[in-house]
Amino acid sequence: MANVINSGQQNHSTPDSGTLTPTNAPTTPHHPFYNLPSELILDIVDLLPPESFINFAFANYPLLHAYGLAPALSRPRVVYITTQTRIPALFPLLRLPPEIMLHVMRHLKPLDVMRFAVANYQDLARQGIAPPLSARTVGQLRHAVGVGDEGG
Repeated sequence: MANVINSGQQNHSTPDSGTLTPTNAPTTPHHPFYNLPSELILDIVDLLPPESFINFAFANYPLLHAYGLAPALSRPRVVYITTQTRIPALFPLLRLPPEIMLHVMRHLKPLDVMRFAVANYQDLARQGIAPPLSARTVGQLRHAVGVGDEGG
Protein backbone atom coordinates (compact mmCIF):
# COMPACT_ATOMS: atom_id res chain seq x y z
CA MET A 1 0.00 0.00 0.00
CA ALA A 2 2.84 2.43 0.79
CA ASN A 3 4.06 2.19 -2.82
CA VAL A 4 0.73 3.47 -4.09
CA ILE A 5 0.65 6.52 -1.86
CA ASN A 6 4.19 7.66 -1.39
CA SER A 7 3.98 10.10 -4.28
CA GLY A 8 0.33 10.97 -4.67
CA GLN A 9 0.51 9.58 -8.21
CA GLN A 10 -2.35 7.84 -9.87
CA ASN A 11 -1.54 4.27 -10.79
CA HIS A 12 -3.10 1.95 -13.30
CA SER A 13 -2.65 -1.62 -14.43
CA THR A 14 -1.27 -2.17 -17.87
CA PRO A 15 -3.49 -4.59 -19.81
CA ASP A 16 -0.80 -7.13 -20.61
CA SER A 17 1.47 -6.93 -17.55
CA GLY A 18 -1.01 -6.67 -14.67
CA THR A 19 1.46 -4.43 -12.81
CA LEU A 20 0.91 -0.95 -11.41
CA THR A 21 2.66 1.87 -13.23
CA PRO A 22 2.58 5.57 -12.36
CA THR A 23 0.59 7.78 -14.71
CA ASN A 24 2.35 11.00 -13.69
CA ALA A 25 6.01 11.48 -12.83
CA PRO A 26 6.60 13.32 -9.54
CA THR A 27 7.73 16.92 -9.95
CA THR A 28 9.33 17.40 -6.53
CA PRO A 29 11.28 15.16 -4.17
CA HIS A 30 9.14 13.47 -1.56
CA HIS A 31 9.50 13.81 2.14
CA PRO A 32 10.82 10.67 3.86
CA PHE A 33 7.59 10.60 5.88
CA TYR A 34 5.79 9.19 2.83
CA ASN A 35 8.11 6.19 2.76
CA LEU A 36 7.17 5.08 6.26
CA PRO A 37 5.08 1.90 6.56
CA SER A 38 1.34 2.58 6.33
CA GLU A 39 0.75 1.28 9.86
CA LEU A 40 3.17 3.83 11.29
CA ILE A 41 1.63 6.70 9.34
CA LEU A 42 -1.82 5.69 10.60
CA ASP A 43 -0.54 5.52 14.19
CA ILE A 44 0.98 9.00 13.89
CA VAL A 45 -2.20 10.44 12.36
CA ASP A 46 -4.29 8.93 15.18
CA LEU A 47 -2.19 10.84 17.73
CA LEU A 48 -2.61 14.27 16.11
CA PRO A 49 -5.05 16.68 17.75
CA PRO A 50 -7.91 17.70 15.39
CA GLU A 51 -6.48 21.10 14.42
CA SER A 52 -3.12 19.53 13.54
CA PHE A 53 -4.76 16.69 11.67
CA ILE A 54 -6.87 19.14 9.64
CA ASN A 55 -3.73 21.11 8.67
CA PHE A 56 -1.89 17.90 7.79
CA ALA A 57 -4.86 16.49 5.88
CA PHE A 58 -5.35 19.49 3.61
CA ALA A 59 -1.61 19.67 2.91
CA ASN A 60 -1.40 15.93 2.18
CA TYR A 61 -4.81 15.17 0.72
CA PRO A 62 -3.70 12.56 -1.89
CA LEU A 63 -1.75 10.61 0.73
CA LEU A 64 -4.59 10.55 3.25
CA HIS A 65 -7.25 9.88 0.64
CA ALA A 66 -5.29 6.84 -0.51
CA TYR A 67 -5.22 5.61 3.11
CA GLY A 68 -8.96 6.19 3.48
CA LEU A 69 -8.49 9.03 5.99
CA ALA A 70 -9.81 11.81 3.77
CA PRO A 71 -13.14 11.72 1.95
CA ALA A 72 -13.43 11.79 -1.82
CA LEU A 73 -14.06 15.35 -2.93
CA SER A 74 -16.70 16.38 -5.42
CA ARG A 75 -16.13 19.30 -7.78
CA PRO A 76 -18.67 21.52 -5.94
CA ARG A 77 -17.05 20.69 -2.59
CA VAL A 78 -13.59 21.67 -3.85
CA VAL A 79 -14.98 24.93 -5.22
CA TYR A 80 -16.59 25.56 -1.80
CA ILE A 81 -13.35 24.82 0.06
CA THR A 82 -11.08 26.82 -2.25
CA THR A 83 -13.31 29.87 -2.78
CA GLN A 84 -13.58 32.55 -0.12
CA THR A 85 -17.24 32.98 0.73
CA ARG A 86 -19.22 34.53 3.52
CA ILE A 87 -21.90 31.87 3.69
CA PRO A 88 -23.35 32.02 7.23
CA ALA A 89 -23.31 28.96 9.45
CA LEU A 90 -26.33 26.79 8.74
CA PHE A 91 -26.11 24.67 11.87
CA PRO A 92 -26.15 25.90 15.48
CA LEU A 93 -23.27 23.52 16.25
CA LEU A 94 -20.95 25.81 14.33
CA ARG A 95 -21.81 28.68 16.66
CA LEU A 96 -19.95 26.90 19.44
CA PRO A 97 -16.71 28.53 20.57
CA PRO A 98 -13.66 27.01 18.83
CA GLU A 99 -12.37 25.55 22.10
CA ILE A 100 -15.56 23.52 22.58
CA MET A 101 -15.63 22.53 18.90
CA LEU A 102 -12.07 21.20 19.17
CA HIS A 103 -12.91 19.34 22.37
CA VAL A 104 -15.80 17.59 20.59
CA MET A 105 -13.63 16.84 17.57
CA ARG A 106 -10.97 15.20 19.76
CA HIS A 107 -13.40 12.33 20.28
CA LEU A 108 -13.82 11.67 16.55
CA LYS A 109 -11.79 9.35 14.34
CA PRO A 110 -9.47 11.12 11.86
CA LEU A 111 -11.74 10.33 8.89
CA ASP A 112 -14.72 11.84 10.72
CA VAL A 113 -12.68 14.93 11.63
CA MET A 114 -11.75 15.35 7.97
CA ARG A 115 -15.33 14.81 6.79
CA PHE A 116 -16.51 17.44 9.24
CA ALA A 117 -13.75 19.84 8.15
CA VAL A 118 -14.55 19.34 4.46
CA ALA A 119 -18.27 19.83 5.02
CA ASN A 120 -17.81 22.94 7.16
CA TYR A 121 -14.52 24.34 5.91
CA GLN A 122 -15.53 28.01 5.58
CA ASP A 123 -16.89 28.23 9.13
CA LEU A 124 -13.97 26.32 10.62
CA ALA A 125 -11.51 28.57 8.75
CA ARG A 126 -13.26 31.68 10.10
CA GLN A 127 -12.92 30.24 13.62
CA GLY A 128 -9.21 29.54 13.07
CA ILE A 129 -9.64 25.76 13.31
CA ALA A 130 -9.13 24.94 9.62
CA PRO A 131 -6.05 26.43 7.96
CA PRO A 132 -6.03 29.02 5.22
CA LEU A 133 -5.11 27.11 2.08
CA SER A 134 -1.91 27.91 0.20
CA ALA A 135 -2.03 28.33 -3.55
CA ARG A 136 -0.27 24.97 -3.88
CA THR A 137 -2.86 23.21 -1.70
CA VAL A 138 -5.72 24.83 -3.62
CA GLY A 139 -4.15 23.65 -6.87
CA GLN A 140 -3.68 20.15 -5.48
CA LEU A 141 -7.32 19.91 -4.36
CA ARG A 142 -8.62 21.30 -7.64
CA HIS A 143 -6.41 18.92 -9.61
CA ALA A 144 -7.70 15.97 -7.56
CA VAL A 145 -11.19 16.47 -9.01
CA GLY A 146 -10.37 18.18 -12.31
CA VAL A 147 -11.55 21.69 -11.39
CA GLY A 148 -9.82 24.37 -13.46
CA ASP A 149 -8.43 27.66 -12.17
CA GLU A 150 -11.66 29.40 -13.06
CA GLY A 151 -13.41 27.63 -10.18
CA GLY A 152 -15.73 25.31 -11.97
